Amino acid sequence: MKNFSVTIILILASFFLINCSSKNENLIKPKKTIPLELLYKEAYKNFEQGKYQDAVELFQEVEKNYGYTEWAAKALLLKSYIYYDSSRYVEALENLKNFKKLYSGNSELAYVEYLIAICLFEQINISARDQTNTRLSFQQFNKVIKNYPNTPYAEDLKLKLDLINDQLAGKEMYVARYYQKREKWLAALKRLTNILEKYQTTIYIEEALHRMVEIHYKIGNIEAAKKYASILGYNFNDSDWFKKSYTIVVDKDFVVQQKNTKKTLREKLKALIN
Repeated sequence: MKNFSVTIILILASFFLINCSSKNENLIKPKKTIPLELLYKEAYKNFEQGKYQDAVELFQEVEKNYGYTEWAAKALLLKSYIYYDSSRYVEALENLKNFKKLYSGNSELAYVEYLIAICLFEQINISARDQTNTRLSFQQFNKVIKNYPNTPYAEDLKLKLDLINDQLAGKEMYVARYYQKREKWLAALKRLTNILEKYQTTIYIEEALHRMVEIHYKIGNIEAAKKYASILGYNFNDSDWFKKSYTIVVDKDFVVQQKNTKKTLREKLKALIN
């Protein structure tokens, strides 16, 4: 009996050892954390070499394991740029907004706001479609220009602002043409007036003035047609749009206004509209 007990104990001990050995083999060994300096250096190296996916993965490791350091902010910013440069604008914007939330006092905030503006700008659609991103771009551009006026970012956005205004004016013109074609005169005039009041420096100002001439002449408001033609001739007398307007009103005692006043186009339009 004693021998039997010893045998059972030996079997159990053997089973225990085998079982423990099996469990030890299945244990997940802790992942070794790469030192920050090496991790960031390798991530940046991949970034410079254009290995964006590898760079993103390593930058994410920097954020995950070293979120308490300044390098986590740098990693997030570079990751945002990679998404932007890869035309992944939605992901870029998500990361940039996260940056603003986590690092509101960071010295690179001006660049972050600038990159947000550029990501929105790159998503601008053609004039005939929805212009939500155009309007958001306009707001973001002005925010950067106002808050960081003496930076190269503000200077760059000022140059691009005309393109945004052209897009917004183009949408107004697209809708105005639509209404004019369907003889919805008041709706068309409202859109054209928006162009004259808000987008005077855009490429659509001449066409807007001409279409004002067309519509007012069509509805019998000859005096207003002549006034808009006069403004068009005063500012753009070599324009094809003016030539078209001239043929409409020339038989109505039309006289092109001479440049004998210092009034700006804005002032002349305000005097006419108000």
